[in-house]
Amino acid sequence: MTLTSKQGMTRRGFIAASAAATASLALTGCQPEATLDSTEAGADAGADGKAKGSGYVSPDVEFDPETEGSWIPAVCNANCGGFCENKVYVVDGVVIRQKTDDTGDDSLECPQLRSCPRGRAHRQDTFGVDRLKYPMKRKNWEPHTGGDKSLRGRDEWVRISWDEAFELVADEIKYNYETNGERSLLYGGLSSGWGSLAKSINAFGGGISMASTSSFGSCCFYQGQVMGISAQGIGESNDRTDFVNADYIVLYGCNQVWASPGTYTYLFNEALEKGVQFLFVGPEFNPTAAHFNAKWIRVRPGTDTALLLAVAYEMFKLDEAEGKGSVVDWDFLAKYTVGIDGDAMPDDAKVDENFYDYLMGAYDDTPKTAEWASAITGTPVEDIRLYADVMRKSNNVMSLRSNAAFRTNDSDNLLQLYMTVSFMGGHIGKSGNCADAAYHGTVGSPINQPLFQVGAKGGDDALVYPNPVESVVNDDEQWQAILEGRFNNTGSITMGVITPEKQETCDIHVVVMENVSAVNTSLNASLAVESLRKVDFVVSTARSFTVQAQYSDIVLPVASEWEGNGIRNDATWFFNREALVLGTRVCENLYESKTEQEIGYGFAKAMGLDADAMFPVSEDQQWYNMLAGTTMRHPETGEWVTMFTITDEDLKALNAEGKPQEGYMPLAEILEKGIFKMPRKAGDIFTYYGYQDFIKDPKANPRGSVSGKFEIYSQTKADMLNGNGRTKDFDWKPYPSYKVPVNGYEASFVDGDINGKKGEFPYQMFTPHYLRRSHTQYDNLPWLRTAFANPVFIAAADAKEKGIADGDWVRVYNEGGSVLRPASVSERLMPGVVALPHGPWLDIDDETGYDRAGCENMLTRPVGSGCGTAGYNTNLVNFEKWDGDMEADYQLPARVPSIDGE
Repeated sequence: MTLTSKQGMTRRGFIAASAAATASLALTGCQPEATLDSTEAGADAGADGKAKGSGYVSPDVEFDPETEGSWIPAVCNANCGGFCENKVYVVDGVVIRQKTDDTGDDSLECPQLRSCPRGRAHRQDTFGVDRLKYPMKRKNWEPHTGGDKSLRGRDEWVRISWDEAFELVADEIKYNYETNGERSLLYGGLSSGWGSLAKSINAFGGGISMASTSSFGSCCFYQGQVMGISAQGIGESNDRTDFVNADYIVLYGCNQVWASPGTYTYLFNEALEKGVQFLFVGPEFNPTAAHFNAKWIRVRPGTDTALLLAVAYEMFKLDEAEGKGSVVDWDFLAKYTVGIDGDAMPDDAKVDENFYDYLMGAYDDTPKTAEWASAITGTPVEDIRLYADVMRKSNNVMSLRSNAAFRTNDSDNLLQLYMTVSFMGGHIGKSGNCADAAYHGTVGSPINQPLFQVGAKGGDDALVYPNPVESVVNDDEQWQAILEGRFNNTGSITMGVITPEKQETCDIHVVVMENVSAVNTSLNASLAVESLRKVDFVVSTARSFTVQAQYSDIVLPVASEWEGNGIRNDATWFFNREALVLGTRVCENLYESKTEQEIGYGFAKAMGLDADAMFPVSEDQQWYNMLAGTTMRHPETGEWVTMFTITDEDLKALNAEGKPQEGYMPLAEILEKGIFKMPRKAGDIFTYYGYQDFIKDPKANPRGSVSGKFEIYSQTKADMLNGNGRTKDFDWKPYPSYKVPVNGYEASFVDGDINGKKGEFPYQMFTPHYLRRSHTQYDNLPWLRTAFANPVFIAAADAKEKGIADGDWVRVYNEGGSVLRPASVSERLMPGVVALPHGPWLDIDDETGYDRAGCENMLTRPVGSGCGTAGYNTNLVNFEKWDGDMEADYQLPARVPSIDGE
């Protein structure tokens, strides 16, 4: 039975009512007790904005020139790295419309941070018909036993008060501790057990945490001691003003046009105009590659290690042919690295092997030639040699990567190898040359050299309650641990920790999920559903009826960022190196929603804890503390200075205690504009080249590795990977070498023979970020669902073979399950590869078991080899044309809970 049929409403009628309700809510403003007024189905507006149907009211202020309002800076909390400026126009407390950054002259020196479709649709996130209005409990849930657990995900709901909600959750936690102990609670989707509920739970006893490599893939364990690069290989890029000084920019798996749309693509434009040539490496010629007219170096998912091994091999061969030192920068290697060959071994080496001899085939009789790699990667031999020639030392080369290639099984050598290829050409620490990330907010943004530092809140962060339970279950074992009661605890890979293998047991009865997408973004979503229907109690916090809320027993509604005073996740505060972007309160809490701190406070009291001691500082005071403590580098001197002048009037308006202070700019100015951008120009005092201090003086500025240098041979890496017990069929070498990945290209053939017959699941699937959402954020917004269909992308040759045309519905499947999606047939995708976008909200049909939303994690397999990587981009599938009856996503009803009695 569907949500709509339970309520006695047709699907078409529900769509019309949902649209009308959303419009009505926007017009009633931000009052907590706002009601939804109905309009006639089919009401529409003409080109002049005047109503064509009864009950239609245009929300656009342009049609009423007498209306006066004000622009308010509003938080865009999307986890995409764009950090763009959004403003809302408010009239009498009503949000009428939005705009983006229109300050300055939009020059490359000071670009406007324009928002993307996601940010511009944010109104529907805050005021959508699917906002959760009050705490709820599942109708057929019963305390301590869970009641009918099989109904999780499809049950009706009962409205309850906050007091009842807090008491019920507290009672379940206490009962579980008394009956089963602390190790029977799992923080689903959380790395260390933090959040509004977790703070009190940790103070009371804690629980087992979950860790995942998530976005970073196998880069996670590359901290300072592993080969001596920056944490996760991020933060030591060259400044964006240096892009024009490169001869070549290699974009390895990057797709800023979709993943972080807005300013970041724009920042490369000047380089393109100045004649810099772009190469793009990946399995599809994506919109970013097309924008820069890049040379496409195609490579199958999960085979990047083979590709770069061949690039390194061919660089050495070119160097031999043209004379030693003509291609490879041997002086750079000798001064700044260890392990390139037998003459450059580090003191802690345990294996008498080296990178050069491995490439030449000394240990396996297989030279890593372009021909060897091409058979695995699908990269034309001539393109591999072209790539090697580009990387020669006489060229200025910037290698910039996303994390896509690292979200693959057994890619643990890849970051070491990616850096090594740049080391070989000496492409580090100087103008026009770097090897780093162009991920999230790091595009031309050396975040290890910030220009702003945000002050400490001094409130919720001041009192930290660490989780007393030290056990951590990895992403690939999370759901299995619930069902089977065992897992390998190797520490929190999220934090870069890998500890020796430690097999542990558990008996999970309670799962806590706070503002996370544990079901949607963890591997093996179908097993997630099964495991959540096993435990006795599931509680979640959510703003709308997310997948996690759907499969819970009690749901606590959280206020949106627009209902707060400007506090946001610290990462979205200052991650854009050159701009400080903030928002202010747009409206009060809608309905009965509470902020995270308000939820934490109420829950602490219900647990019998001293809530006042746990949350000693108000949110208004925290907001002031952050603002007052914010510093910046002075545009002229580069010295760190206090950023904001704060007056007595400001303190009164902020409802905070403090002292007036002098700063670089008036606080009132940024609270009005919502943005301050550091003016830039080439060669200014903020220009930075990645690792420049180490390159200038390696003895005075050693890297964090054992040798103090970049380690092409890293004994630390090998010992960590071989000791954690996650790889049983391979001995990880201290230098980069090739391991056949689990569920990779070779596994698509019978018996792994790439010269033989294809197997049951012959296609490789990867999961690109998509314009409709940021991870799972905003997938529920009607405007975005209308604009972006969320198809499965299929290579034209493969579609033709199966008789599939553009727009046909397709079933994509493997042993994990099936998903249904319309096909987008493309010539820009390598044959044998399909792309299923990341992040749609799981929607399993009870009759068929198929997911109708296209949730990629229905098909991801829980492998976790190597460091424990979540291999989102190494999965094997098959697909077929599907002739069932399906509606487009935008035609489906909003996800709202069915409330008993309403």
